[in-house]
Amino acid sequence: MLDDFWQDLRYASRLLRSTPMFTAVVVLTLALGIGANTAIFGVMNVVVLRLLPVPEAGRLVYVRTTGFPNGTNNTGAGDASFPVHVFERLRLERDVFQDLTAFVPMGLDKVAVRYGSEPEEANANMVSGNFFSGLGVRPLCGRMLAPDDETSHTQVAVLSYDFWRRRFGENCAVVGQALQVRGVSFTIVGVAASSFIGVDRAKATDLWVPLQDRRDLNAWGMQRETFYRSPNWWCLMMIGRLAPGVSEKAAQSKLNPVFQQAAYAHLGKPAEGERPPTLSFRRARGISDLRQAYEEPLRWLLAMVGLVLVIACGNVAMLLVARNDARQREFSVRMALGGGRARLFRQLLTESLLLVSAGAALGWFFGVAATAALSEWSELNLSLAPDRTVLLFTLALSAAVTLVFGLAPVRGAARVPLGLTLKTASATAYSGRERLLGRRIVVALQVALCLTLLVGAGLLVRTMSNLQQINLGLRTPGLFVFGISPQQQVRSDAGSIRFFEALLERLRSVPRVESVTLMQNRIGSGWSNNTTAHVDGKDPLSDKPSMMRWNAVGPDYFRTLGTPLRFGRDFTEADSASAPKVAIINETFAQRFLPSQSPLGHQVSLSRRKDAPQYTIVGVAADSKYTGVRERPVPMAYFPYKQMSGVATMHVEVRTAGNPVDLVPAIRQAVREIAPEVPMLRPVTQQQQFESSFSQERLIGRLSMFFGLLAALLVATGVYGTLAYTVSRRTSEVGIRMALGAQRAEVVWMVLRESMGVCAVGIAFGLPLAFACSRLLRSMLYGVLPADPLTFAAAVASIPIVALVAGLVPAVRAASISPMAALRSE
Repeated sequence: MLDDFWQDLRYASRLLRSTPMFTAVVVLTLALGIGANTAIFGVMNVVVLRLLPVPEAGRLVYVRTTGFPNGTNNTGAGDASFPVHVFERLRLERDVFQDLTAFVPMGLDKVAVRYGSEPEEANANMVSGNFFSGLGVRPLCGRMLAPDDETSHTQVAVLSYDFWRRRFGENCAVVGQALQVRGVSFTIVGVAASSFIGVDRAKATDLWVPLQDRRDLNAWGMQRETFYRSPNWWCLMMIGRLAPGVSEKAAQSKLNPVFQQAAYAHLGKPAEGERPPTLSFRRARGISDLRQAYEEPLRWLLAMVGLVLVIACGNVAMLLVARNDARQREFSVRMALGGGRARLFRQLLTESLLLVSAGAALGWFFGVAATAALSEWSELNLSLAPDRTVLLFTLALSAAVTLVFGLAPVRGAARVPLGLTLKTASATAYSGRERLLGRRIVVALQVALCLTLLVGAGLLVRTMSNLQQINLGLRTPGLFVFGISPQQQVRSDAGSIRFFEALLERLRSVPRVESVTLMQNRIGSGWSNNTTAHVDGKDPLSDKPSMMRWNAVGPDYFRTLGTPLRFGRDFTEADSASAPKVAIINETFAQRFLPSQSPLGHQVSLSRRKDAPQYTIVGVAADSKYTGVRERPVPMAYFPYKQMSGVATMHVEVRTAGNPVDLVPAIRQAVREIAPEVPMLRPVTQQQQFESSFSQERLIGRLSMFFGLLAALLVATGVYGTLAYTVSRRTSEVGIRMALGAQRAEVVWMVLRESMGVCAVGIAFGLPLAFACSRLLRSMLYGVLPADPLTFAAAVASIPIVALVAGLVPAVRAASISPMAALRSE
């Protein structure tokens, strides 16, 4: 059998080399289908499926809660947030958790770090002392953190491999040296293994430090009492390793009474009618923060590329069948000389194996390149490089395709009559009527699948277009934004205010800068402050929750952003800490909480406490987008940052004349003059910031359109191949028709009519499938209905155009046949 295999392999190689055009078309078609599947599965593997690169990762779980007790507040990750005393209580349950660890970012975004004289920004996390030992992460240099580092709040740091390689040139001598994090000196004690990039966020972590009990190193960068001294502040995240033999269900049943008791330890009993929160787990697969956002779109893309591969396989199968038709004499001779059907099948399977192997190899390189491009386009700042799982997926896919292509032509080859060897023309000796019908059915199915893909792609592209053209409620052209923290020596709100006043004054002096302002939460970043609204000392809506968002902002905020004021005035420099407290609300706030009356002069506060500061409403601004472009208008209140406590990291909005990117060097120089040791955090244009809030939709829309067009190209190839095959089988018929007086236009229409008929059948089958699939996309759409008639009409209209273009060449070729030459061909 081995000798037969090598013989088949050599014969298949010679055969494929003798038909280079056929081989190139098949290999390229397969490479496109397999490569696209490899690329999308590679992204899904990283974001959704891949386990953390640590020992026994299958037992790792993220801890979640269904909500928060009344009287608590949270920052950051929503249902993944817990107070420190709950973490300390749960990790005592050693019969449930082999290890339970905690982690929390040191800022809402990157934080300022400095090694030497040049400041920069980095993703930094505070973690419990058992974080690395609990996960099983080993050091590459130095040591990892220890439990004593947590209890003593030691100022030591562990670097990630990528940050160490990028910043320190893979030099282990950095261990023992000092690194400034938010102006505080930390000693570098180790470097983590190269495979470990963190567990918490969409972006890779650069460094880890032990949990700290300092206001200037607080969770999420909040300038408030630390989480150790704020028992009702839910801000820590947890990941644990279940004990051997403990299931998730058993762990939840055991832990929930303990969790609820700890949750109310500082609050007393739950209020009447209050539903206590419950604990749940989520498997530690993929990227926690990205999985929920990207899982559904990635499944759609994987389905798309799967259908593209099916269409590609249909084309290749038809090419193989057409080629095998021309080899019928060969098959007949083989079988007449004693070759059995099994031997013939092995030969065809070997040929398929060679073709698919070449296509898979080229597809792997295409997939790697496409994955790198996706990593760049998606702005995820993650390594999406294919790993062993993706390689096994590609090999399994290739094996399945090989088997299909080996089986596809064998039935027809095995049915070749032995008497065919006596025929003079193999092209006409064996009727191709049945095969022609089969080709038409395959093309009709391809058209149906292509129509489905084009409809889905059209809906997603229209969603992307709607998000790009949405009214933001402000003028983004000319706006530039960056974050900045006060210098380390600034330790009071008054000192922070003086720092920002000096910075704004210096920025206003930069040429072509029209105005400058501040904000606590950067608009378009997804972050927001949320609380219950209190108007004139009471809840404005007694029958339902009256939630509002709020932001602390600087003077000239609305003029700088270009948001119209409907009533009242903007904030000014006069709204200082000692001035009367004022606020500005948006139109939705006024309509919902103060309907049918002038809102000016009313008071709003952030707490129901009797001693809570009351802010007098002095203006009403137009609604504008805040967290992202998809959000609907919500009640919003703005307060002068000088009249708020906990002034820390702020974001600076600079309004410029012309392109703000041209002024970045001048702005950076102005910042250095005020604070040379403080970096600018994530400097971008405001338009880029808002675009990042729908980067997922933009990426999915572009990829969907690419795959839809690729499917259309493959369908065009299939239509062309079918018509070319039909013309070759009907050469004699066409010659007779033309000899009897048929005109060229009639012959062209005869051929094109066949392609249009196949497309009509494909559209008829594809429309119900497209309607069903479009409804599955409902949650991903914006500003367009799943059954959008314009999208369906465009997709349906494109199919005949594709068929017409693909069928024109075979039709013209048929009309050019000489009647005498056609008759002599038999």
